[in-house]
Amino acid sequence: MMRAESPSLSFGVASPADRSDPSPVSPQAFPVTSLMEGNELDLSARVMDAEGLALVEHSGRVLAFNTHACAHFGIPAPATVEHGRLPGCEWLRSDGTPLPPDEAPLARALAGEQVDAAVWTVLRPDGTRLRLQATAAPVKGGEGQVAAALLRTYAVESRPTVLDTSRLLAEAGALLGASVDAEAQLGPLLKLLVPALGDGALLVLRSPGKDVSVVASLHVDAGRDVLLRELLERYPPDPTLPGGLSHVFVTGAVARLCVMSEEHVTTIARDVEHARLMREVGPHGCLSVPVGARGNVLGALMLLRSNVLHAFDAEEERFLAELAHRTALYLENARLLREAREAVRQRDEFLGIASHELKTPLTPLSLKVQLLQKQVTVLAREGKPVPTERVSETLDVVQRQVRRLSRLVDNLLDVSRISAGRLRLEVEELDLASVAAEILYRFSPAAQQQGTELELHAPVPVVGRWDRLRLEQVVTNLLSNALKYGAGHPVALAVEAHGTTARLTVTDHGIGIAPEDLARIFERFERAVSDRHYGGLGLGLYITRQIVEAFGGTVQAQSEPGQGSTFILELPRGDIPEEWLTAHAAPGPSSESGPD
Repeated sequence: MMRAESPSLSFGVASPADRSDPSPVSPQAFPVTSLMEGNELDLSARVMDAEGLALVEHSGRVLAFNTHACAHFGIPAPATVEHGRLPGCEWLRSDGTPLPPDEAPLARALAGEQVDAAVWTVLRPDGTRLRLQATAAPVKGGEGQVAAALLRTYAVESRPTVLDTSRLLAEAGALLGASVDAEAQLGPLLKLLVPALGDGALLVLRSPGKDVSVVASLHVDAGRDVLLRELLERYPPDPTLPGGLSHVFVTGAVARLCVMSEEHVTTIARDVEHARLMREVGPHGCLSVPVGARGNVLGALMLLRSNVLHAFDAEEERFLAELAHRTALYLENARLLREAREAVRQRDEFLGIASHELKTPLTPLSLKVQLLQKQVTVLAREGKPVPTERVSETLDVVQRQVRRLSRLVDNLLDVSRISAGRLRLEVEELDLASVAAEILYRFSPAAQQQGTELELHAPVPVVGRWDRLRLEQVVTNLLSNALKYGAGHPVALAVEAHGTTARLTVTDHGIGIAPEDLARIFERFERAVSDRHYGGLGLGLYITRQIVEAFGGTVQAQSEPGQGSTFILELPRGDIPEEWLTAHAAPGPSSESGPD
């Protein structure tokens, strides 16, 4: 407590360091009097819990600046101030614009004006904002002149009321219900949170491929918004690193942390530039809640607050968790709708292709039958016999087209069985080399018509336990695919054994496949080329992959556009006698070599 008889002005608060004049101020040189109370200024008796206190001489020299004032304004205790403006700090109007220097509370008090208690917003040097309840009073000297000004501040917590959160949830529901286009609604959704509940917000989602990306971000400060977007674009969040996201994704629990603090920067910075951007964005408190629905964590909704002195409370956590849950349901419904639309699109496309493919063999079949019928009618009218050659030729065409129709129908049935999980295998001991040779023989007439030379390299039997019908179907699909896209060029089949694995390779020298299409050609109704030039339902390779995986094997394609394609099929040989692994091994060094 400071008394008139005290040798110096002191009251148990932090005094600024590095003063130009470190000598104490005596009460004789500076006899201060409170304008409010009309008596000697008793500072220590008036310091409230967590109250900031600053005493500044009219000359600008700072006589006292306590630790709470340092925390409120985000600065160390200054030695001097100019025109009542604290270093690096701005007092803001309700619309966010800065007050002119002469309208700031401390400047007004130094000018002799009593500033009553009011709530102000202060923009601190690090860019964070804090709401303060502040009063400022002039302090007169012995001759009645303003000798100093006393500024008192107290941090004000601004929490949404129950009515506010109810309104925000209602607005969020209306926004999410206005459209099923998820991407269009996520940005506006964050505007409900900023600045009502925080200075910034992020929505982080995990894609089906398990990649994590920020789908929407917003910050109340335009400059920081640009920095935040640059930071997130150049350094996407990594849920495997410590710092909050991993906790949310792994446990689905709420996480609280201080992001972009120096400790956070040191922990997760990937390089110098990453650290620089985080420091420029500045410290923020973060409340991160899981965006989850139906037992799945889809992502995280993160609310940022630059006022690190104002912690997120339980009510805010409940509100954000409810909003995240509603967002997750919206995203799930949007995903289901997209999948339904895609399924309808694929169905319509498939029906169009299937109609075309089924009609293709029906057309020549119908024409041949009609022609034969007319010929038989004419010959019968004339009393002539029907030539056997004509009937045999027509029946060949009919049989060929019926087989083609049967294959199409069988493919459709196989897709139905696969989708329903009813693909059954009847396993027996087979020689893959013999199966390949038999299929190659069946395709020889068609290959000769196309001018395609077929080659088979199968020096020894390769025995395993497989389903004969399904194994023939796989080899048939791969060979017919090679003949279709490599017509007029050689097609080679190779069968070999590598221990407990059998390998079949089908190589053509046709049009090839683009690298980006290699993975999707094994999906339903997919092709690497237009169906206008090459027929088919786009099911052959899909069915092949499903059968091969049912055997426990793999099938993959290697290709380059214009360089042909190679399909590699690898199958486990199953439970066969060990002598088969040596008795039927290829001769020479190649029998001991592994896969290429």
